[in-house]
Amino acid sequence: EDKIRLAHQITEGINYLHEENILHRDLHSKNIVIHQGEAKIIDLGIAKSTETETNLHPGVFGMISYIDPKLLESCSYKYDKKSDIYSLGVLMWELSSGCPPFNNNEDLILLRINLICGAREVPIPDTPIEYLNLYKSCWDNIPDLRPSIKQVFNKL
Repeated sequence: EDKIRLAHQITEGINYLHEENILHRDLHSKNIVIHQGEAKIIDLGIAKSTETETNLHPGVFGMISYIDPKLLESCSYKYDKKSDIYSLGVLMWELSSGCPPFNNNEDLILLRINLICGAREVPIPDTPIEYLNLYKSCWDNIPDLRPSIKQVFNKL
């Protein structure tokens, strides 16, 4: 229950950003802090307004395991809210597992190729099926099939 509560709080923070038309663009567990039992999203250093034309990605930055595979595949792909949703799905998996994704993978080039081809972490046994299906929908390789942040928030 604590993990789902944290996922809900993180989703609430992303929902706030998206309602303000802000993309975080670097969501990962090192940018989440727990303060007095509450999850807070930090490090908005590369966040951008969705209303600017500077969302084209001149290169990949951030922690590769959390980056939308569409951004890894093409430097002309435009970062959008669905890219933050992908990162949220990875964060939700991490909450269920207790460890960072692809933690033992040292070959970042191979990891990048595998992520583009659809590789994802293996679900943790005994993860509630609704939670598992939700985070898997967030990290779908097809951005249009990913839920909106409001849909994630409501399902949690």
